[in-house]
Amino acid sequence: MISLKSIYYISKKEFADNIRNKWVILLTSIFIILSVAASVLGGGGTLGSMSETVTTLLSISSLLIPLVGIMLGYATISGEEEKGSLPILLSYPVRRAEVILGKFFGLGSVIAVSVFLGFGLSGLVIALSVSSSNWLAYLTFILLTILLGLIFLSLAICFSALLKKRSTSLGAGIFIFFWGMIMGSIIFGIYLATGGSLQDLFSNVSNLPTWFWISLFLSPMDMNQTSIMAAFDIKQAFGIKIVPPDFINIYSLVVAQLLWMIIPLILGYYFFKRRDI
Repeated sequence: MISLKSIYYISKKEFADNIRNKWVILLTSIFIILSVAASVLGGGGTLGSMSETVTTLLSISSLLIPLVGIMLGYATISGEEEKGSLPILLSYPVRRAEVILGKFFGLGSVIAVSVFLGFGLSGLVIALSVSSSNWLAYLTFILLTILLGLIFLSLAICFSALLKKRSTSLGAGIFIFFWGMIMGSIIFGIYLATGGSLQDLFSNVSNLPTWFWISLFLSPMDMNQTSIMAAFDIKQAFGIKIVPPDFINIYSLVVAQLLWMIIPLILGYYFFKRRDI
């Protein structure tokens, strides 16, 4: 039987150890600065609406947030085994499932606090400065951003449980980060190689093949951006009008992202359980 008390104490320790991390503090400050700056850019020199701010922030947040998740998660198992702290932890009456969940919830809380402080404070500044604010959609943006961080945290923990060395775990984290970045470009290249045209892409997106839209589910970054655009009802990005089919909606995208978070965590537990420590 899994002990919630053990999970709580492990997550509490992970949170306390990492919330004071200088990189987390630095990134939180960067979130505040970037979101206010994005609002100014979106508003043409003055504070713009939340929708304009989010449109400007999409590309930035989808790059920085995965890095936070990878940075926090890549050494959770392999790194602590190298330091010798993991065997000490496992000498106590705790299950490996409790260790995995405790670390995930503790580090996930660090991501949540960082994003809420970074984007929440700037959102408050924007709301007080403009006449109309879509708070519900902006809160959805914050929650989806946290979910993106949790996905990459889960992936990083999974690789940390699978791989023996801290350095190889970091290498795997960097790989999944760049894989998420270039996945869209790969699909775009396949689209062009199979007879797709730039004219259709820029002028008649609704005629894109079904497999092109299904490929969104292969990239957490692309899913995150698309679901945030759906939350704000944004129909155009980078000069391209976006009209996805009915099955690409915020509900299907959120379910897919939750699976991207849960499945690596389950695999991470499987690898950790089989690990000889």
